[in-house]
Amino acid sequence: MARERKKPEEPNELRWLTTYSDVVTLLMAFFVMLYAISQVDQSKFQLFVSGLADPFDNPAVAEGLLNSGTGFVGADMGDGSSEIESFGAPALLDGLPELQQLDDASGVNEANPPNDNIDDQEGAGGVDPDALVTDEQLVAVRDAIAMALDDAGLIAMVDFEINSRGLVIAIATDHVLFASGSAEFGSNGDAIIEAIAPTIATFNNEILVEGHTDTVPLNRDGYDNWNLSTDRALAVLKALTEWDGIEPVRLAATGYGEYRPRETNETDEGKAANRRVELVVVVERGESNG
Repeated sequence: MARERKKPEEPNELRWLTTYSDVVTLLMAFFVMLYAISQVDQSKFQLFVSGLADPFDNPAVAEGLLNSGTGFVGADMGDGSSEIESFGAPALLDGLPELQQLDDASGVNEANPPNDNIDDQEGAGGVDPDALVTDEQLVAVRDAIAMALDDAGLIAMVDFEINSRGLVIAIATDHVLFASGSAEFGSNGDAIIEAIAPTIATFNNEILVEGHTDTVPLNRDGYDNWNLSTDRALAVLKALTEWDGIEPVRLAATGYGEYRPRETNETDEGKAANRRVELVVVVERGESNG
């Protein structure tokens, strides 16, 4: 009896999908593994390495990461007698961040213990206890400066404003702080600084000194309103640094020329208001500040 011939299998055009899906799965697993080993949890890794001490009979592992050895468990530690060490094999753990011992009870890093004096130095919440933080404190400073200026007969030459930046003390410049068109102190310049500086020295806020001019052109061989406003701000800054309690690190000066006017430059009164130097007592405002 003749054997029945086996019918040929019909070609499966989708067979390649099986191989393709296997490759995609392997690639995904590979990249997941790469991501996992790139995230080193130092404390867990330290526990893992310490756990290798007993099975491999190498107490040096529990003490550190074979810093002075070849990196191979069981190799001699630095005396040159091991064949592995004489071969010059690279340390297996080279390049890993140096692990620091963690306190078993609290998890506090012994190598970098917390600084218990931080709050004592900066006050509660990391805020400088000698810095102004509320509008009430700014009002008290404004009133103290205004009283000193009033006693000196100079209160009419200074304006005050409390805004989002802090306390702004605006001082008229021409014929008050400075001679017209000059960055040299005028007759009242030193007296105004002497009235303001003692109060500024009682707190630690940053002080911005900002110079401004009107729109009247000033061009003396390239020296223009930008230069004048900056030089006036620097002159006030340097005068403040001569006072005890006002550290230079608190001060910064800049000149805005004619480009940040307070009033219109169409009138003489507006131009006079725009020619000014402003001292800004900067306040770092938080949610709890007034």
